[in-house]
Amino acid sequence: MKRRDFLKTGAAGAATVGIVGISPAFGQNASLRISTWVPPTHHMTANTLPTWIAAVDEASGGAIKLSIDPAPIAGPPAQYDLVRDGAADIAYHVAAYTPGPFEVARGVENPFLSPNAEIGSQAVYDWYDRNIGLDAEFSDVKVLTMFVHGPGNIHSTMPINTVEDMAGVKLRVGGGGVRMCEALGGAPVAMPANQAYEAIQKGVADGAMFPWEAIKGFRLGELVNHHLEVPGGLYTTVFAVIMNRAKYDALSDENKQVLEDLGGVAGAKIFGKGWDDADAAGKQVAIDNGATISTLSDEQLAIWRERVAFMNDDWIALANEQGQDGAALLDDLRATIAKYASA
Repeated sequence: MKRRDFLKTGAAGAATVGIVGISPAFGQNASLRISTWVPPTHHMTANTLPTWIAAVDEASGGAIKLSIDPAPIAGPPAQYDLVRDGAADIAYHVAAYTPGPFEVARGVENPFLSPNAEIGSQAVYDWYDRNIGLDAEFSDVKVLTMFVHGPGNIHSTMPINTVEDMAGVKLRVGGGGVRMCEALGGAPVAMPANQAYEAIQKGVADGAMFPWEAIKGFRLGELVNHHLEVPGGLYTTVFAVIMNRAKYDALSDENKQVLEDLGGVAGAKIFGKGWDDADAAGKQVAIDNGATISTLSDEQLAIWRERVAFMNDDWIALANEQGQDGAALLDDLRATIAKYASA
């Protein structure tokens, strides 16, 4: 499969070895570096990755030593290439930052699908591995697990409660949010997450589409005081936790098994739980700041659904072009999310 050069990342968790029921498996020592692009205070570097690292350490009996790079060695879109080329051992790759190669995996980014990160993360790994296969779009790295962030909401310097309120509002969006924002009447400002604070501070953007986590993780609570929650989320973003293939292949069988056990659905649950905890912390910042928090009404939700329905249709068509049954895949994704929601 032809692949263009690209780059990437993002994500979350919280659980212990005891929670996921992993028994220690001791292999030869291996030291691995994890690339990150978020600030040290962000939950990924401060809480979620350390939780996963501790679980891997315990399950391997200390044989696998994971360390987070003290500072970013490249921006968000570069993370995939860092791992593929061996400049980093492990990273978390944001599929939406490199449009093109990972379009089937991005099915979970469609609107109003994922009630929270823990449910959505387990579901997307299960669904993608079972229907598509991890090597289909990620052929030159080892995918350890996948996860999503919490439901995407709107955080702004002015109140937004209706589609009419969206008219002309400049909102920071990620890679998949441009057409959605336009369809809702807004003016999209596309950029990586770590650039949002400066954009709002300088008036380049009036707000952002983000999960709650960003209010604390990217300090947006200092700039915005109106928050619109959208049931099921306007969107989510899929991350792949990826590892350099040569580094993975060089591991002992025991250490490979540890990463398999703490990857997959179990790993997705850890990262998703971490993101949900971070969303709760971000929302608490808004509450403490006395911000206005509202929820999109059922009447408006129906209008917004109609405005962005084309996103589902476009993804189905894209999946069909790649030899898949897009409609059946999307139905199965919805059913998989419902399965984990009822677990």
